[in-house]
Amino acid sequence: MLAIFPGFLFRKCYYSGEFTKQFNQSRDIDKILWNIFFSGFGILSTLLLVVSFKRITGLEILKSLNYENINKIIIPISKNDLPAAATIENTYIDILTIVSLIYIFSIFFGLMCHWIVRVFRLDVRFSLFRFKNYWFYYIHGGSILYNNKSNRKHEFTIADVLCNTGIETVLYKGIVSQYTISKEGNNLENLFLTEARALIKVKDDNGQTIEVRERTIPGAAFCIPNNTIVNLNFFYVYKKERPQAFDQFYLYSLNIFFILAFTSSIILLFFDLSRFNIIGFWGKTNYLILSLVFLTNLRLLLSNFVKKSVLTIDVVSPILLIFASLSFFASLIDLISIWYAVGISMILFGIIGFFRRNKPTVKVENDAPL
Repeated sequence: MLAIFPGFLFRKCYYSGEFTKQFNQSRDIDKILWNIFFSGFGILSTLLLVVSFKRITGLEILKSLNYENINKIIIPISKNDLPAAATIENTYIDILTIVSLIYIFSIFFGLMCHWIVRVFRLDVRFSLFRFKNYWFYYIHGGSILYNNKSNRKHEFTIADVLCNTGIETVLYKGIVSQYTISKEGNNLENLFLTEARALIKVKDDNGQTIEVRERTIPGAAFCIPNNTIVNLNFFYVYKKERPQAFDQFYLYSLNIFFILAFTSSIILLFFDLSRFNIIGFWGKTNYLILSLVFLTNLRLLLSNFVKKSVLTIDVVSPILLIFASLSFFASLIDLISIWYAVGISMILFGIIGFFRRNKPTVKVENDAPL
């Protein structure tokens, strides 16, 4: 189970969103081999992270999982026997911890790899990373059909759909909101349009078309089955230019740092933090809350560098809240008294209130008639 399930979790998270059906689109032997490969990657990465964490922090974690105890577990199992009860009693908590970490990191790595491929558009630039759901690329900007030299960002797609209803041929037009594909061959099954309209031919007594009228189709979404579609035409609507490459990379890196840091804070709850005077349920709860406040405001502060913000409330508030969380954290580990932390925080909150009261208001002009 341990040799396959982490890889299963990795692949399930990697093939997420509009690429879910690709998870099962391979031979059984290929699925098993890929699961084993990614399981090995997940196990090795988790062990390296745990060892690195122990060396960096000096914390004694997973102490029972030493060479001797592991042998006491593996040797009886290899002989179709159960390990000694004392061995299980001494190691079961650490075993559950390391297995849980392997599963958690397998999920994390799968989501992260999917995120990196999509955000950095590796699947658009390199066919090696391209998903099998080609309709995703056709509907979301046609990225693999041509080179978007203007570097514009796709906003939505308008579709002209020529359909044969069995009685007549009708042209439908609308914004593509959703679509479904087949489980096996990624073939289009249904296309959903919002703000759908139909172009209706008006004929005379001789059957000649004298006029084409547009009729709005009421409803939230109009479904067109693929077996009625004769032809499709996509028109792409773009937003403004994409953000600068460095700013985009900076924000992505900042989000990765925040996720890793907060995940590490949660993992630390499972270990003995008494050397830092963090003891018991309430001590660890306070530690987690302060960590979240600190990391959230640090992220807000660093993200303002991209916005080129000066000394405004958006910059001052995160700075002061960071100092407030640090003062409470210092009291948590007995560096200062809790009353000092409360006093410091009240002063900082007062400064934040002062900035907010003196924040300039922005008048919005509206030329629309009342």
